[in-house]
Amino acid sequence: MSPSPQPPRPAVRDDGRRRLVPPGWLDQAPVTRGLLTLNIAVFVVQLVLTSGKSLTHLPQNEELAFGASYSLATVGENRWETLVTACFLHDGVLHLLINMLLLWLAGPTVERHVGSARLAPMYLVAGVIGNLVSVYATWIERTAQVSVGASGAISGVLAAALVLGWRVQGWRGPLTRAMALWLGFVLVFGLLSRMTGGHIDNGAHIGGALAGGAIAATWKRGYQYSERATRIAIGGCAAVLVACIAIVGWRDQTDPYAVLTLQERDDATNQALDEGRCREAHEGLRAVERLRGKMAPVSRLRDRVEAICGHLDRP
Repeated sequence: MSPSPQPPRPAVRDDGRRRLVPPGWLDQAPVTRGLLTLNIAVFVVQLVLTSGKSLTHLPQNEELAFGASYSLATVGENRWETLVTACFLHDGVLHLLINMLLLWLAGPTVERHVGSARLAPMYLVAGVIGNLVSVYATWIERTAQVSVGASGAISGVLAAALVLGWRVQGWRGPLTRAMALWLGFVLVFGLLSRMTGGHIDNGAHIGGALAGGAIAATWKRGYQYSERATRIAIGGCAAVLVACIAIVGWRDQTDPYAVLTLQERDDATNQALDEGRCREAHEGLRAVERLRGKMAPVSRLRDRVEAICGHLDRP
């Protein structure tokens, strides 16, 4: 860890105007560059596969197909892989731009001073913990939520930069104050938006920030990873991401209910009953109970299915 990290300081251009960051800001930040490229590339894929519909809003069924974190499925169907994949999806171009701006500002600050081998796993863990906190919060509230976005992971990066600044500069240091300002903006904006009817995932923000700050507090100052260790750390993170994407693709191909919410599964089951398709009604009931069974029984739907199509063993 470098002894004196600094926040991005505006540079002056040849025409006299000030830059937001100095020239070459990303030169020593390969993981940050990779994350920016990956998030933008995934968004382009979203646009292509949704025929442009996801430019302003990613439709819910497409969210689920791409690997969004759906709290009921995460717990009820053990869809833990979506805690990772959801970190790379965005609900429209504005969502993407805000997150990438924050990553562009904070990522190089952390990466230059603690190394790529620390930033990559911290980013991934903060994103996963943020999504896990979001799932837990909705489970406690007995509600359901579909979550996408890198903001949990980025909140972790901001919090890590804040802790880094505090450890080497104190609470009044320029890095500490800059990162506290950005992190405070993310958290306060999310809370205010939620209070006015928005759909900001504050659980992911708070969970990601706590995870990033806690991880940064354990970093040993002055320790540098070798190139080999750095390659292993980054390769391990990439392998985890690829594996999670593969699991999402496999689920999409093998489970016709993977892209359906609880209400849509219920509707599909009732439609199958109305049309006398008992096998599909039984499958639909199982799909509903996987999501709802651990939270509350679905006795009314089960009674209707069994009255029309016969008994079905409970899961």
